[in-house]
Amino acid sequence: MKKSLKLIVATLAIGNLMGAVLVTTAQASSTTTPKSLRGTWYDYTGSHRYSVTKITAHTVSRYELKSNGKTTAKQIYSSGNSGRYKLRVAKLRQDYGGSVYLLNKGAASYQQLPLMWISHRTIHGKRYRILKNYTNGAFFSVYTKHKLTHSGDYQYTGTNYMHAIGK
Repeated sequence: MKKSLKLIVATLAIGNLMGAVLVTTAQASSTTTPKSLRGTWYDYTGSHRYSVTKITAHTVSRYELKSNGKTTAKQIYSSGNSGRYKLRVAKLRQDYGGSVYLLNKGAASYQQLPLMWISHRTIHGKRYRILKNYTNGAFFSVYTKHKLTHSGDYQYTGTNYMHAIGK
């Protein structure tokens, strides 16, 4: 009787231990940026300055590049950080547009990175693959992988700017 009781207790203990080991959840999809967004993206802000967004698999860095090569303080979003600088990737699908990404989901709205997506745009007669950001007031920032001396940023003046997000 004692042997069978010990066997049952041992079996339950091993079963509980195996269950605890097998129930770990993976967070890879919420901390890895999509390959289409990765790279160094430049937005010309005037006076030979660029707003730079550098996206790697697990990090998003934002800073301003000045004409003399110096940079401003970097904002680094990573899955290892906490608070507003924690990288949490969320893919949002638009019925009328493509997929857009929110890269620090969960932060307060004023601390969030803008919505981002890949699109194409003609800037001064040449078609580029671009990274678009949406900020408040129907304003769209346009980033290219090339350091252009022209800005592609624009403000949507149509009646429903929400239909321009993701396109």
